[in-house]
Amino acid sequence: MKENIIEILLKITERIKERNLKIYEDPIPTSDLLYKEIVYDLVSSPDLANYYIKLLNEANYLFTIHLVKPDPALRIPGIDGYVVSEKPILESLLGEYKKKLEHIYEIEKRKKTGAEVIIRELMPKVKEYNNTSIGKILNICIMIDQFLRVIEEKPDNFTEEKKMYLLRLLLPEETQTQHTQIENESNSIVIPEIKEKKRAVDTEEYKELSKMNLQGNWGKAVEKFGVEFLIRIHLRKHEYEILKKLILQKRIAKEQDLYFLKDCLRKMEENYYLDKEIRKHINEIKELKRLVQLKINQFYLLKKKYESN
Repeated sequence: MKENIIEILLKITERIKERNLKIYEDPIPTSDLLYKEIVYDLVSSPDLANYYIKLLNEANYLFTIHLVKPDPALRIPGIDGYVVSEKPILESLLGEYKKKLEHIYEIEKRKKTGAEVIIRELMPKVKEYNNTSIGKILNICIMIDQFLRVIEEKPDNFTEEKKMYLLRLLLPEETQTQHTQIENESNSIVIPEIKEKKRAVDTEEYKELSKMNLQGNWGKAVEKFGVEFLIRIHLRKHEYEILKKLILQKRIAKEQDLYFLKDCLRKMEENYYLDKEIRKHINEIKELKRLVQLKINQFYLLKKKYESN
């Protein structure tokens, strides 16, 4: 089953790459049309397609561009775009979209300006241009430029061997085909659906997996403030190594706390191009997120075990 899933994931990546190469057409597939245009014959539902895209992002096969930020007040849904993590393709896309940015800016502002000057001018006001043509192109230029910087800083993280290693780590040994969608604020997190004859959460194994090491000052802090508050403090200080140690030492161990941390890291990634500090720490954020996912997978495998009993 795991090998079948990997084959599907690689096919999805290849199809997105083929689309990215058509730079003079519409080279960036978007979340609203992903299932219909790209993967309809590979996966059973849009939810499963979104789940696979998240895995490919975590394993560095893909980058996600936030084209349109969701705005519930104006009933604007969020729209993402997807590009492969290959430097020549990203450079080609960036060059083409900078030309598009210059063209649309000239039409709207009635003056000719270079792309770099336009980006510096509009970047502080990027929220004002949400869900506009120039706003989408601006987001593409900003984020692809940052993706290229990430690849240049850590090229070893984007070799085919490293990406496959990460993908295998992220996939549980057994992967079932049914999924259920759980809404978490504006983001949809897709996790395997559990149909248990005996509830895993009632077993000693689950309790042992969830058991926290509350010795010393950490235990006192948890009792006084709660785990979520402490996670927020460490994230605010960009103390990702400390959070990794807390997970490895089982000081953060409960399933709901791991999901909370994962969601916080996801939101930080979404602010990647707006926050210089996040850009500085993006590789640490990704590494921490992978560790969190590995721990979440342990809960999944345990639930799968009791589902099959």
